[in-house]
Amino acid sequence: MRLPRLVRRLIDPVTERIPVPVVGGLNRGRFWNLASAGSGYATGRRAGPQMALLHDLTGRGEVFWDVGAHHGYVTLMAAARVGPEGHVEAFEPGLRNMRLLRRHLRWNRVANATVRPLALGAFEGEADFGGGDTSKMHALGGGSERVTVRTGRSLIEAGTVAPPDVVKIDVEGTEADVLEGLLDLAPPTARFVVAIHSRRSDRACVALLREHGFSVRATPELERARRDGGAWPGDPDLVAVGPEGTDPRG
Repeated sequence: MRLPRLVRRLIDPVTERIPVPVVGGLNRGRFWNLASAGSGYATGRRAGPQMALLHDLTGRGEVFWDVGAHHGYVTLMAAARVGPEGHVEAFEPGLRNMRLLRRHLRWNRVANATVRPLALGAFEGEADFGGGDTSKMHALGGGSERVTVRTGRSLIEAGTVAPPDVVKIDVEGTEADVLEGLLDLAPPTARFVVAIHSRRSDRACVALLREHGFSVRATPELERARRDGGAWPGDPDLVAVGPEGTDPRG
């Protein structure tokens, strides 16, 4: 049972400093904070299909971009997967999210990940950030935080980050903007997993990816969402592979 918001505001600053072990899944044996240990994080069931997909698409020594890293659940898995020869760029603009992301990296002694206090988008500048019922639903265009927005293209051109081999995007509705600001410089072997938050976003992301020569496939969850025709069910994943890349899941 989820505690009332007022109660959580009082106890979260204490419980988020308490590490608990993840007991299953791809992050088994790593540490997570007690305040957000529910919703499958501590059991290892959180985002199981997406985690398995990203694990299979990622190889040792690669550069992994976690766009919308939140508290770092995917970042932890990706850092272990790419190994010390690889690197993870964790993009997260929210102040509390960044604090917990950095804490999880420190608790788990992750040395091959960099936290980027940025939102990725289709423009350079600033935007409001926040909104939603929980921190997992924070997005550009809502809330009271003012955050820096950069394009992936500009970061690569400036030499701030290396071009990605694998990209996970989960940004609560602005996923097409992230792609628009990055695809021109994405390597032809790159692989993307994009959490799709609406039918409009689905159409826009597919069009952008195909325009840049990527092959695109829907996960079973996204295929069901497209068929059902009702309210959009959360954030099913779209998978895209560059014209010179391979998809181990076919």
